[in-house]
Amino acid sequence: MSVSADRAPATLAGVCLVPLGQLREHPQAALVPSMADEEYAAFLADVKGRGVLVPLEVTGEGVVLDGHHRLRAAKELQLSDVPVRVVAVEDELEHMLLSALRRRNLSGSRAAALAVRLGSYREEKEKARERSQGNLRRGPEWAPVPTRGGRPRALAANLAGVSERTLEDAACVYEEDPELFAQIEAGEVSVKRAAMLVRRKLRDAELFSPQLPSGLFQVIYADPPWRSQSPDSDWAPEAHYPTMTIGEICALPVPAADDALLFLWVTNALLLQVHVVLEAWGFEYRTNFAWVKPSIRLGRWARNRHELLLLARRGNFPLPDEANCPDSVIEAAVGRHSEKPVAFYELIERAYPLASKLELFARGVPRNGWAAWGNEVEAA
Repeated sequence: MSVSADRAPATLAGVCLVPLGQLREHPQAALVPSMADEEYAAFLADVKGRGVLVPLEVTGEGVVLDGHHRLRAAKELQLSDVPVRVVAVEDELEHMLLSALRRRNLSGSRAAALAVRLGSYREEKEKARERSQGNLRRGPEWAPVPTRGGRPRALAANLAGVSERTLEDAACVYEEDPELFAQIEAGEVSVKRAAMLVRRKLRDAELFSPQLPSGLFQVIYADPPWRSQSPDSDWAPEAHYPTMTIGEICALPVPAADDALLFLWVTNALLLQVHVVLEAWGFEYRTNFAWVKPSIRLGRWARNRHELLLLARRGNFPLPDEANCPDSVIEAAVGRHSEKPVAFYELIERAYPLASKLELFARGVPRNGWAAWGNEVEAA
């Protein structure tokens, strides 16, 4: 069925009124970003008051290429006819996506996602064309995969009205996590946030889980990567390294001797929950040390300037000599993220010089006289 303008004369050059029943959605209309509920409610109210002012672009068969929200509003308001402009385009989907980019007041994230969707479609179309030409030249068994091409990133970013970095982030999410990319298209998550989550996931996937060292140790010094309360925050520890739930930390088979000490760093927010880790590892809480920093740090209820190192005991591990009994407070400067002061290693070494020592979740080259375990441990 072709679009007919018999019911009304053209009101503008190339524009005519057609019965609403002659129009239908494009089968790929879902790829065009939809308005948020509040945005659409305001749009619907405007159409109710003023009618459809901008013509819909349709094919000769009445398939809507541009104006999906106008069509939806007209149906909900039960309008009898709407203005349309019949267009002939070479590629309907490309026309739809380009129209959405040029006409819609999209957020930067959604515009970037739409530009990536358009670029991917063009790339796949080009691959199909080259495969088809290759098949014609060399026979059906030859179907090369061409190198990645398409428009330069700068031109695509300019088309979407976003930075090249935003476009790059959107492309990263598109390739690695289609479900998360769909959330960008729906306006549920920003490109920046989605790309951060994807890159963290890729980073964590590259890490290995080394075997724990053989033997049992009398002193365990551990700085677990506690899962934060706001893991998606730009300031969360997850931005620097993968974290673990309390259950995952509890499940770690700590190679502690029957008589042993545990020095366990804990975040202030998890202080009342850490007892389950002590129980799972077979230790009983005894006391704690405080690392006091030279300046205030981040915090929600308080600007934290200290961290706690808990001391727990298993079995009958003896007390330190009175002369080597350590001060419970150490004031020391802050190093790189999550790095603990050397003073605490020295405290343990002075108080328990003959004990075998293991550092869990260690970083870098192991300290002399210590065994070390962690996915960031470096060879000496």
